[in-house]
Amino acid sequence: MDQDKQKQITGYFIEEAKEHLQTIETGLLNLQTLMGNSEAVNEIFRAAHSIKGGAAMLGFSSIQHVAHNFEDYFKVMRENTNFQVDQDLQTLFLQAFDKLQELVEHLQSPYGLTKDAVDTVMAGSDQIFANLKSHLQNLISGKAPQSTLLEPETKIDTRGMLSAFQSEVPLKLRNMLELFKQPDSPRSRQNLGVICAQLQQIGNRFELAPWAELMESVSAAVSNPNNQFRALAPILIKEIKQSQEQVLAQKAHQIKASPQLLQLISANLAGRTEASTAFLKAPKIASENTSADEVSKIFGAVIEEDKAMKGWQTFSDRVGWRQNGTWIASNTASPQIAPDGHFPTPLWLASWHQSKDPKAKEFQAQYAALLAKIASCNIN
Repeated sequence: MDQDKQKQITGYFIEEAKEHLQTIETGLLNLQTLMGNSEAVNEIFRAAHSIKGGAAMLGFSSIQHVAHNFEDYFKVMRENTNFQVDQDLQTLFLQAFDKLQELVEHLQSPYGLTKDAVDTVMAGSDQIFANLKSHLQNLISGKAPQSTLLEPETKIDTRGMLSAFQSEVPLKLRNMLELFKQPDSPRSRQNLGVICAQLQQIGNRFELAPWAELMESVSAAVSNPNNQFRALAPILIKEIKQSQEQVLAQKAHQIKASPQLLQLISANLAGRTEASTAFLKAPKIASENTSADEVSKIFGAVIEEDKAMKGWQTFSDRVGWRQNGTWIASNTASPQIAPDGHFPTPLWLASWHQSKDPKAKEFQAQYAALLAKIASCNIN
């Protein structure tokens, strides 16, 4: 199927799905009065079935999965009419409906139903349907609902939490990284401590105790003057990023400080955390164990940045882009001779032969690669 035809069919599916979603939502909002109307229950069942079938045909497996769950549970309700619907059941159904609606909205957006969007929306969906199944079975069997299914007084704004950890936390991490790039000073450590407190407050807003405890450990490591920035940066950035990913995956309960982090905390501070004595007495794990590649994947090469910059400056000194440690802005130079402190031209570089410099070919190759990169850029 060509791309235009695929877009057209997807558009038809979206419009049809939105109509079915309206049918489902209307039914769910009137769920307590729905049980006496078998045709209304069948209508919701058919709406979910239609969304499931269309999604399966087009390969939207996440939409198919959620719609299939709806279909199954309304089939159960259609076959068991002698039970009383309560507010908890309606709330669980509406939570599941939100997932289905968000997936269709993403599909209609300019970016489409990307993997990141699916992962974000589907986070926690299996638990919602598990709670829904358990609660529905309890209602049908006449058993008292389990108190752990829904506790309104401790209900967490899941959507707000995911939004905060997708937008606010990365911003704080970038600010932290910028501070780690600066010289170690009491002011820099104070600013890092402020960021730690802000990150902890984000967790407190959503009652994420494991996240808050981790940020206490991070703050303790920052406040220990014996920990150099070069040792702190790779461990703390990685620690916070991994914990952020656990929150987004609805696995905040799995968050805990790593042995590397615990070893950065002084003994008196560690005593106020849940760090075990075994960790504190373990052989010291050097920060070098955290590779530059891992740090680069998070927010840039913290460890190798100075080394890379010095290498680039040395290369620039050799080819004449800097003079006496200063970058040269002028480009007025004769292309026939090696310009003293000016940007070298390809003509001059071509005349830079092996006898003049044993690394001539290496620099020529680097320069040629740079020119190719610049040529590929859209510079106005």
